[in-house]
Amino acid sequence: MDGTITFISDLAVALLTASVAGAVARWLGITPVLGYLVAGVAIGPFSPGYIASASTLSGLSELGLIFLLFSLGLGFSVGELRAAGWLPLLANVALMAVIGAAAGLVAHLLGFAHPLTLALALTLSSTAIGAALIEELGLHEERAGHVALALLIAQDLAAVALVVVVAAPVSELSLSGVALPLAKAVAFVAIALLVGGTLLHRLVVQILRRAPAEMLVGFFSAIALIAAWLGHLAGLSFAFGAFVAGAVTTEAAGSRMVQAIVAPFRELFVMLFFVAIGTLLDVRAVAQHWESIVILGAALLAVRFAGWTAVTRSLGWGRSTALALGAAMLPLGEFNVVLATAAHQAGRLDATETATFVGVTAASILLAAALARVLRALPHDHQALAREAGEPAPVAADVLIVGYGRVGRTVAATLRRAGVALGVVEVDRELVRLAAEEGADARFGDGRDPRTLESLISPRTKVVLVTIPDAAANAAIARRLSSRSPASIVARARGSQDVRILREAGAATVLVPETEGALVFAEAVLSALGFGGGRVDELISAQRGEMATERGDA
Repeated sequence: MDGTITFISDLAVALLTASVAGAVARWLGITPVLGYLVAGVAIGPFSPGYIASASTLSGLSELGLIFLLFSLGLGFSVGELRAAGWLPLLANVALMAVIGAAAGLVAHLLGFAHPLTLALALTLSSTAIGAALIEELGLHEERAGHVALALLIAQDLAAVALVVVVAAPVSELSLSGVALPLAKAVAFVAIALLVGGTLLHRLVVQILRRAPAEMLVGFFSAIALIAAWLGHLAGLSFAFGAFVAGAVTTEAAGSRMVQAIVAPFRELFVMLFFVAIGTLLDVRAVAQHWESIVILGAALLAVRFAGWTAVTRSLGWGRSTALALGAAMLPLGEFNVVLATAAHQAGRLDATETATFVGVTAASILLAAALARVLRALPHDHQALAREAGEPAPVAADVLIVGYGRVGRTVAATLRRAGVALGVVEVDRELVRLAAEEGADARFGDGRDPRTLESLISPRTKVVLVTIPDAAANAAIARRLSSRSPASIVARARGSQDVRILREAGAATVLVPETEGALVFAEAVLSALGFGGGRVDELISAQRGEMATERGDA
């Protein structure tokens, strides 16, 4: 009973402290992750007052790490890496090498015992914080933001391999000692891909299509935990197994919907993960090594910010975009902490190096948050409103539009002229406000979340128009709705290769905006050349039919 009481009290204090500290961080305009770290310091063994049990927070931090890396794996996409192009990916690798070399050199000059390991832990950027900053700076719907996210995903992939390397104990640090874990990791990934492409694919599709909403969190949480356990049994790590599970689920089906499903559960444990990391921070030890933190931090952060800004400029983007992405790629975060923790447990980072690492990490997050605030205040910089969770009620409309971007707004304008009652669900509050001003029953929410979708659909809903640019998310929405609502689904595709997938998912009509726009241009040219209206319609219909045949849709 005493253990139960301790667990409950520790959990309550950790959640309350983290919630307050996270709210204060948001109020100050910085990432709540820093607030969670401060909360951990406050209830850790190195601070006066309440001291949380190390065993309690250790178990919760493992859970937090599993769900964090499962979610990061869900964001992994071979397609996004391919779309980024080889040049940005090569620049990413080159800059990581430069950052690692700079960190290692400074660490060596400062006399650290393990400069190479410390450099590896400081090389990566935080995907969780970087993605939030990209959205905060308004770049999440632009090509530059998409490329930056792809580069962060590529770094996550590199980090998975680095975890295997740095977790090898010093006594086993040899070619064979590192080769064996790497071979295990390759075999684990190969088996996971085989299972993911067959059994898991069918299972995920059917679960997303048919399972009650309240079961979805449990199902996908179980996938994350089972994969983490299997990774541990394979002699790798919980983190490795969880990341691979997320990546395999991405390739299986519906990853964007799965992300929305596990998001609330994940946020709880991510909060506890960073709180647990904060409890390891000895402020006095950091203060004792402040000179090393300042020197290493200043050198590292200068190289990181200048390097990423220069890379972005070299890829052809403007100065404000380059500065914004430089700030977004600046902070260290979850995988850096994973690498440092694994290295410390393996005896490859001592207490001084760990304290220095924590100090530099905190400084990078603070600096990135400060830069983001400055960049938001500059003219012509992109801005994005904060997103909050909501529980919308059913819309009183004949047509529900999921996503109110350019495509959604254009369709809505035509439907309004026809007197059609419209409902809109959007994650951008400004677009929600705009839709409401234009007469739609507009709701704030994530249309990829099945709970949100099911709460919005009413018996009156005849058509659901899905205009999200992500075709995979649209397919997941179509699968879910086609078995739960009689409404006809009209979906947006990125290209002709997505049309068949969306139709198989249950969409009655699938359109590629760029293709339809090209046909309108062709119609205008034919009319300008003097072709009659009937002949123009005949030619456009023939072309549309030919394109459908090429896609295998005829």
